[in-house]
Amino acid sequence: MLKTEPGDSAPRHYNRGLDLIAEGKIKEGIEELHKAARIDPDDAAALCEIGRIEIERDRLDSAVRFLEEALSRDPEHPGTLNNRGVAAFLSEQYQDAAEWFRSAVKADPELADAWFNLADSCEELGDTEGQKQAALRYRALCDDNNP
Repeated sequence: MLKTEPGDSAPRHYNRGLDLIAEGKIKEGIEELHKAARIDPDDAAALCEIGRIEIERDRLDSAVRFLEEALSRDPEHPGTLNNRGVAAFLSEQYQDAAEWFRSAVKADPELADAWFNLADSCEELGDTEGQKQAALRYRALCDDNNP
């Protein structure tokens, strides 16, 4: 059993981790995200964020491990599905990437990043119609969010 302090909660550690990362304190932020993931074994968000950071650090194998663990907790977590697609895209696995992005937009049709990424994957695959449709959806979401 994980020892916790009074007032300890997964959201507290998660938010603290995000704050530290925003301040450029990546190592400390990741430690907080790990704490959040240990406290709430059903939540995928902290592991998704660690995976995203690993992608940024060009540690794709590590990113995939964290993202797969996140998906084992929540197979329909949109951010995790999108980040898993990013890892596949960066590994030049464009068909797999497109499928991950399609899963992400199915889980959250308002996830603009996934539509943008899907458009890129379709372009790499030579799927002009898929690229066009995904790009249109992305632009529509951006326009909706910036009236």
